Amino acid sequence: MNTEWNSTTKHIVGVGLFIFGVYLLYLSRSVLTLVIIAALIAFLLMPAVDLLHHRYKIPRIVAVLLTYIITSIIVALAPLILFPQIIRGFNFLARVDYTVVFDNSLQWFNDTLISLKGVDFHLGEITVNFDRIVDPLLDYLQDAERTVDFSMPSAQTIINSLNSAVTLTYGVAANLVGTVFSAFLAFIVVIISAIYFSLDAHRFKGQFLGIIPEKYRFEAAILLDRLKKIWQSYFRGRLILMIIVGVGTWAGTALLGVPGAFALGVIAGALELIPNLGPFIGTIPGVLVALIQGSTTLDVNNVVFALIVTAFYFSLQQFENAVIIPRVIGDAVDLHPIVILVGVIVGANVAGVIGALVAAPVIASGREIIRYLYYKVLGEDPFPPQLQEAEADEQSLYKRTRLAVVKLQSLLTQPPPPSDPADQPSPPSSSEDG
Repeated sequence: MNTEWNSTTKHIVGVGLFIFGVYLLYLSRSVLTLVIIAALIAFLLMPAVDLLHHRYKIPRIVAVLLTYIITSIIVALAPLILFPQIIRGFNFLARVDYTVVFDNSLQWFNDTLISLKGVDFHLGEITVNFDRIVDPLLDYLQDAERTVDFSMPSAQTIINSLNSAVTLTYGVAANLVGTVFSAFLAFIVVIISAIYFSLDAHRFKGQFLGIIPEKYRFEAAILLDRLKKIWQSYFRGRLILMIIVGVGTWAGTALLGVPGAFALGVIAGALELIPNLGPFIGTIPGVLVALIQGSTTLDVNNVVFALIVTAFYFSLQQFENAVIIPRVIGDAVDLHPIVILVGVIVGANVAGVIGALVAAPVIASGREIIRYLYYKVLGEDPFPPQLQEAEADEQSLYKRTRLAVVKLQSLLTQPPPPSDPADQPSPPSSSEDG
């Protein structure tokens, strides 16, 4: 008796299962973000878990627990180590006399504008007189100097503000308790989910391929490997970029004499998590500090020093884009900067910080999937043999470095070759006298 469904029934059931899956995602949308965060944590910690499990033969559950315990300790100790340094680096901002800074800036701008009065700029037959531009700006500066006031508010103003704040205390406290409890519950859900992901990560690929028809499993396995390479290359590259840019910014700003160089390095390194937009945002604190405080080593005015610091950040970003990124990330996330920038903005609007962080690998993964579907629609091979051979021959910087280290270790630990016995001096023969 033939129990196979006809094509119409298969299509109806397939469409029904798809709609049911979308409906399940809609119902779980409130916790979907937490599940994605847990999956990202498990993915980032997977190399450490695999190292402990495969290389040191530690049971997987013990390897997972050790990895999460060590990571938790590092995360807990990092603020204790970094925050005091950052606070000390930015303590000078609390001691800055902003009234003097504002007055000095106005005076410098005013003197510069006065020096331009009466100057004529000739461009061919066209003559531009700067007085028409300088005079309105001078009037505006005089108005700004009269209206801007950095003085402390009066005691009565402070008391009125405190009275208004007290009336809001009860509602804020109630909301705070609920927020803290929700955040703690979300944290527990993320950690438990991440641990389960780490325990069963090695089974996911086989389970996924098991539901794929057999004739498509080979292509599906290649597609999964390519997607895995995108995400691994991206996050490993971002981690290396954070370290290189953070240390480079710290060393460069310290040599230039920017106060709080360590804090600026930490900020620049952390913002490397956000591609394209992060390095630009990381430039702003350094330039502001240079403009306000000046240099402790260079004898230049603050405006010139701010331009020097801006040039340093720009040069570091160009070196990062031209040298570091191609070597640590490669072409796994080969996207145009405009595409990444738009993706970061859209991801931030859709999923907040997480959306901004994963925008680039999500777009690259989508490009890879669309490319696969495009070639399948055209009836062509999406993974031709020459493409697979080229990818097999490619070795990332991480693999080349690891291979070099292994070779160096083998050379250092290899015992010296035995020498030829004929070259060894013969021991002296002992003869009895007499």
